[in-house]
Amino acid sequence: MKLNDKTNRYFITASLIVFCAGGILFYFLFQLIIDRDFNQRLHERKEYYIRIFSQSDSLLHYQQFSANSIGIIPVDRIIAGKEVVSDTILFDRIENKFNRYRQVSLGMNVRGEQYKIQVRRALVERKDIIQGVVILEVLLFLSFAVILSLLNNQLSKSLWKPFYAALDKIDHYKAEKGETLEFSRSNIDEFDVLAAAIEKMTSRISQEFHILKEFTENASHEIQTPLAIVKGKLEVLIQSPGLSEDQMDMINTASMAATRLSKLNEALLILSRIENRQFHVVKDINLHETVDRHLNALEELIQIKGIEVIKNYDNPIVFQMNPLLADILFENLIVNAIKHNTAEGSIAVTLRAKQFTISNTGEPPMRDPAQLFQRFVKASSKSHSLGLGLSIVKAILDTYQLRVKYTYGQHVHTMTIDF
Repeated sequence: MKLNDKTNRYFITASLIVFCAGGILFYFLFQLIIDRDFNQRLHERKEYYIRIFSQSDSLLHYQQFSANSIGIIPVDRIIAGKEVVSDTILFDRIENKFNRYRQVSLGMNVRGEQYKIQVRRALVERKDIIQGVVILEVLLFLSFAVILSLLNNQLSKSLWKPFYAALDKIDHYKAEKGETLEFSRSNIDEFDVLAAAIEKMTSRISQEFHILKEFTENASHEIQTPLAIVKGKLEVLIQSPGLSEDQMDMINTASMAATRLSKLNEALLILSRIENRQFHVVKDINLHETVDRHLNALEELIQIKGIEVIKNYDNPIVFQMNPLLADILFENLIVNAIKHNTAEGSIAVTLRAKQFTISNTGEPPMRDPAQLFQRFVKASSKSHSLGLGLSIVKAILDTYQLRVKYTYGQHVHTMTIDF
């Protein structure tokens, strides 16, 4: 979720709570104001009727035209100066229903006759007040939420512009190119501090990357040279006359170890260069031609193990990648399928709808399939491989943001790559 959306959510949630609490408070204040105003107008009406009644000869004829606004009751005795305010319910003949009224009752002497006067006024229904307050609150809240969201979006586009510019530069940053990011300064202190920290960090990353790159290349070169010397001396030594069988075995073992160390050094160097994104050249690679070329190059090894190769090709698939990495990728996958196959087994290669699948018969994996793409992990403890082939495959696929899926079933190992 974007920060702006999350901020809006918090603001709207807080506003909803405030509006609900404010609505309740507004209702009681509104009710109090209405009651005060209502009582004031009720007393004004009472004073008006008192002036009218004091000039009248008889009060009872007002009763039938009062429409419940006046109640006049002859009494034997009145209590002078005493007024009572109360609520009551009366039937309204005009609306044909019972309504609530507030009335003020007092005694009055008119021409020697004693009367109990009740001046009434219809009350506003409480549910009508609540309904009005709720409608008002909802309209206010919706208006506030819309205005707040629009205002926040506009402000965010302006205020967060330096931040998104920094993100875009970071996203396109490549340490292997020796770049050091530089940002234009804004009028926001926090973003300027962030920009300065990123500039310092990328400068340090670039320096450390080149130091590591030089170390890796120098170390590989320095290792390969003495290894080549050792292998050359061993080849000369093994041709020396008079060597015993034990001496021959020791020389062969040393030569095999030197060869293995040389291959290991070469594999680790390739893996390091892949992970450091040092293969920049990208071309259109015809996957069918690349796969066929490596199958033909390994045909002798395939025939030695008596493996049957089954090809299932659809329309040609072209993918942009580094040619050397494409060769390393498919060579490692095919060699892995041959190496871990059974005698008289089979390999099925399928290229269909931008998907590459290679399957081979073989024994069940001795390890968790999720670990097969880690460094120095072998499918079997008896294997003489370096355990780096699938690690290199995974590194190449990660470079191009591709995924490999491994499955095993019915004595068949299957690897699938979607291009």
